Amino acid sequence: MTSKADTPGPGASRTATEPATAGPGQLAMRAQLAMQARAPGPALQALLALGIYLAVFIIGFAWPLIRHPGLPWIGQATLDPNFYIWAWRWWPYAISHGLNPLYSSQIGAPTGYNLAWTTPVPAAAVLLWPVTAGFGPIVSFNLTLLLGAPVSGWAAFLATRRLTGRFWAALIAGAVYGFSWYEVVETGVGHPNLYLVMLLPLMVYLVLLWWDGKLGSGWFVGLTAVAMAAEFYVSNETFAGGTVLGAAGLLIGFALARAAERHMIARLARLLGLAYLAAIVLVSPYLLYALRHSPPKFTKVQPAFSLNLKELVHPGSGIALLVIVLAVAVFTWSSRLTRLLVVLYVLIIALAIGPVVVAGSRQLGSVPWERLWYLPFARSGEPLRLIIFANLVLAIIVAVFLATPVRNKLLLASRWILGLVAVALLVAYVPTASPGSAIPAVAPAAAVRPADELPTFLTSGLYRDYLRPGEIVVVVSDRGNAGMLFQADANFYFRIAGGFINRSFSTATGLPAPVQALMRATPARERRFRAYVRRAGVGAILVERAWSAPWMTVFSRMGLPGTSAGGVVVYRTAAAG
Repeated sequence: MTSKADTPGPGASRTATEPATAGPGQLAMRAQLAMQARAPGPALQALLALGIYLAVFIIGFAWPLIRHPGLPWIGQATLDPNFYIWAWRWWPYAISHGLNPLYSSQIGAPTGYNLAWTTPVPAAAVLLWPVTAGFGPIVSFNLTLLLGAPVSGWAAFLATRRLTGRFWAALIAGAVYGFSWYEVVETGVGHPNLYLVMLLPLMVYLVLLWWDGKLGSGWFVGLTAVAMAAEFYVSNETFAGGTVLGAAGLLIGFALARAAERHMIARLARLLGLAYLAAIVLVSPYLLYALRHSPPKFTKVQPAFSLNLKELVHPGSGIALLVIVLAVAVFTWSSRLTRLLVVLYVLIIALAIGPVVVAGSRQLGSVPWERLWYLPFARSGEPLRLIIFANLVLAIIVAVFLATPVRNKLLLASRWILGLVAVALLVAYVPTASPGSAIPAVAPAAAVRPADELPTFLTSGLYRDYLRPGEIVVVVSDRGNAGMLFQADANFYFRIAGGFINRSFSTATGLPAPVQALMRATPARERRFRAYVRRAGVGAILVERAWSAPWMTVFSRMGLPGTSAGGVVVYRTAAAG
C-alpha cells in the first residue's frame, strides 16, 4: 500500500534545481515546471474541487433549495423526511431542557416513543443546532440536502488525491462517490442517515496520512476515534457495516501484502483497534441505553432491502464504472493495491446482494451465505446499504485507473473518455429537487401532490390562540408525517398522538390506529375512535385543508365542532368523548 501524494500531477506544484546552462529539452522541462509552480497547491485544489461539486449539485438538483430554503421540498408525500426535520429540532430541545434525547413523550402521546432503535442522526442535529435555532429545522434540514452529496464527494477527493497525487483523477473519483446513484436516491427521498457519508472517505484519508508518515500515531488514533463515533451518531448501521468491512479489508490487505509491509498493516490494525475502543467509549451512553431497551422484534430482511442486480448495469448506476473495474482487474492485476480493491469490491457486492439474489422483478434464489443475514444484529439491517462502501472502493479504483502512468496516447485517451462518460452518466441521473419528491425512479411526479408552505396557523403563531401549551393533538393530512413537522415548527408547543419514527414502531401513516381506521369509517370504528380520544387525552384534531379535505367530512359527520384558522381546521374533541 503506497500513496503517491508527492507525485506531481496536473495542478501539483514542485521545485527543481536548474543547471547554469540548459539545452532545448531542459528548457522545455523548465517551462513545464514553471507552469506547475503557478498551479494551485493541494489546499487550493481541495477548495476548487468543493466548489465544482457544489456548483454541479446546485445546478442539477438543489437550485430550488437555494431559492426557497424554508420550504419543505423533499418527500412530503412520504413519511421519513419530516421525521428528520423533527429530529433536527428535538435533539437541541432535549439537550437544552435536560431531557433524555433517546425517549420522547412529545410524540406518541401520552406514552411516548423510544428513539434508540430509530435513526435520528444526532451528529447532524447537534452540529446544525445554531442553524436550527436561527432559521428553523426546515432550513437546517434543507442545508444537509444541499451539502450532503458535494461534501461527500469532496471527502473522497481528499482521500484519492492523497493516494494518487493527481487532481483530475481525484476529481473524477470524488464525483463517482458523491454523485453515485445510491447517494442521489437517498438524498432525493430525504434519508440523511444514508446520504451524509463524508466520514467514510475521511477515515481513509486519515489512514493514508498515517501511512505516509504525515500524521503521528496519537493524532491518528484520536481523530479516527472521533470520526468513528461521529459515524455511529450519523448511522449506527453504517458504523456496524464499517466495522465488519474494515476488519475484512485489513485481513485481505495483510494476506496480499509483501512480507516487509505486513508489520505496517499489523500496526495499523492495532491503532485502528485502539481508535475503535475509544469510539465505543464515546458512543456508550447511546449504545448502553439501546441495548437495555431493545425492541421485542426486528424487521426481517426482505428482498426489497437487497441490491437489485439491475442497478449495477443501469446506465445511471454506472455500467461504465463496472467496465473500469474489469479493465483494472485485467490489466493491472499484478498490483497488490489492485487486488486488494477488486477483491474488497466483489466481497461488498456479494454481501449487498443479501440472502436472496434479485434481478429486476425476479428472485433468482438464495446465496450460500444467506444465514449471515439471519444473525441477531444483521436481520434488522438492509443489505443494500452496504453499497456505499462499494462506491467508496469504486471511487478509489477509478482514481487509480486514471492516475496510473501509460505511454500509449490512444490508451490514455480511452481511459479518460471512459472515466468522463461514467461521471457524465452519474451526473445526468441527478434530478431537480421539486415539491413532494425528487427522484422519478422512486416517486413518479404524477404520484406526488405539490407541497405548499406550512399553514399560517403555524407560521403566524395562531396555534397559541387555539391550543393550550402541552395539549395533545392529532394532525391529519396527506402530507407525510405532518404532525411531527408541525410540532417541530412550533418548537414543541403541543404534543402529538402518533407520529412516524420507523416501520417497526409506527403505523403506516403515522396516525394512531383508531384515527387511521376512520379513513373507512364505520359506526364501530367511530366508537373505538371516541374511546381512544378519552383514553389518550386528545384535546384537538388539526386537519390541514390544502392536503386532506375528505377528513373534514368524516369529523363533521361525527358531530365534532370545527373552526377554520390559517389553513387548518381545528376540531375540539370534547364532543367526541
